[in-house]
Amino acid sequence: MKKNLRGKIREFVQSEEGKVGIKSPLTLGVAAGSLLLAQAVVGTPRAEAWECMVDAHCPHHPHKCSVGTCM
Repeated sequence: MKKNLRGKIREFVQSEEGKVGIKSPLTLGVAAGSLLLAQAVVGTPRAEAWECMVDAHCPHHPHKCSVGTCM
């Protein structure tokens, strides 16, 4: 039974439907992974990364600083 199932899977993968059916999710997965990697590399915006003293005014926001970063 395992040989029969493996044979059917191999047959499907080698068929035109199998090539298209497997290629689409794989391409989508690679694209999603690339997007997540790009987001991780970008980092934080300048206003959020601006270091300031507690209770000082942030240069880019009307809110006060809290715990060393602009909020």
